[in-house]
Amino acid sequence: MVRLLLLALLAAPAAAEDFERALRSLKADDRDRRQAALDAFASGDLAAATPAQRDRALEALKRFLSGRSPGEERAQAFRAIGRLGSDRGFTALLDRLAEETDDRVLEAAEQAFAGAPEALGDEVSRRIEKAEDPLVRAVYVGILGAVPGSEPRMRMRTTMPDDWCPRAAAAHALARDRSPEALPPLVALLGSEDPALVTAAVESLTRLTRLDFGRDLVAWRTWWETRDALAPLDEALSKKEGGAGGGDEPKPDGERRTVAERPARRTIGGTYFGIPVTAGKVAFVCDVSGSMRYKLEIAYDQLSRAVKALPSTTRFEVVFFNEHVYPWRGRLCRADPVTKAMLCRYLATIEIKSYTNLFDSIEVALGLGADEVFVISDGEPNRGRKQFPDDICAELRRINTRHAKIHTVSVVRVVDGEEHISLLKRIADESGGEHVARTLK
Repeated sequence: MVRLLLLALLAAPAAAEDFERALRSLKADDRDRRQAALDAFASGDLAAATPAQRDRALEALKRFLSGRSPGEERAQAFRAIGRLGSDRGFTALLDRLAEETDDRVLEAAEQAFAGAPEALGDEVSRRIEKAEDPLVRAVYVGILGAVPGSEPRMRMRTTMPDDWCPRAAAAHALARDRSPEALPPLVALLGSEDPALVTAAVESLTRLTRLDFGRDLVAWRTWWETRDALAPLDEALSKKEGGAGGGDEPKPDGERRTVAERPARRTIGGTYFGIPVTAGKVAFVCDVSGSMRYKLEIAYDQLSRAVKALPSTTRFEVVFFNEHVYPWRGRLCRADPVTKAMLCRYLATIEIKSYTNLFDSIEVALGLGADEVFVISDGEPNRGRKQFPDDICAELRRINTRHAKIHTVSVVRVVDGEEHISLLKRIADESGGEHVARTLK
């Protein structure tokens, strides 16, 4: 016992010295030093030993909550402040969330508030009711869903008359609710006309029940209507432990299914012009040149519905192009309800003009690491690094090192020419993708 006490006393100065060094590093100009210190606080490798240390750490970390800090640094600051467990710290995070738009930070915020005191749910609920913007409400709904003890509030929020985004955030949060009471509001959302609500409901139902119906809504409703003839939910879950959740399912003869023999899980995602969206990393490439002016209504409708239908496990990006190439985020981002709503709002701000830079836009999409690319265009390429069909296809074969499927959509009016359709079809065929030709009157 005495030896352990001596060891603790000897270690205390070293731990205090590391803590002080990390605090100084948070203020350093060197980004690597700052990031290393943030990582140490966020991971719990460094912890405040006294209330005074906790207050000093909070003040040092709060400076990273500014929108001037890179998104990844803000995300780590959220995790670090959450670990401090300070009421003042959680309040600072809630204040910042009213302006937050980065999906990495929103994901970190959910992790941070998973360790918040249950009483904090009242404050988050107050902010939800006060927020006039449905997007801000959705941010706070997602946070409330992470706070322990908030499950009854989440069930109620899925049924409240509100914009699709806060309701989808509530349905998404119900995946943490292990009680049977979570199922009825999720099943009710299966009848929604909004694809974001259906996706959130299907995703949460899949996690809670471990049933693999994908987006087969008839199968989900049939299961729900006949559930009284089946084993109770908790019994079904116990039987499936190690089954669809990740282990081997027993065969009738006692043998165990190998990984290669397991059926692939069904996709939860929707479609884009009838083409199923199945990959976990997806990029949409959208022509916004002048000739698309009268076709963007259908293009944006299909894009928004496809993005809304993405499960939260998917990472996606949208690359717009005319004469130039305009990535929306410049990286693959999480398909959470708030990020989906931000994209839908962004569509109304895009300026339609000039020429068609097809190749460079697809090159950017592939460079993001997408495994599936969806391209829509209405004209021959006349700008970019490659403009001739043979050159475009040869270069795409060279740079598509991930063997991503490139699906293409040709959208033309009757009065337009169809010269570009053969190129888009060829791009799809050579990458194993699908091509859809849509003619408008």
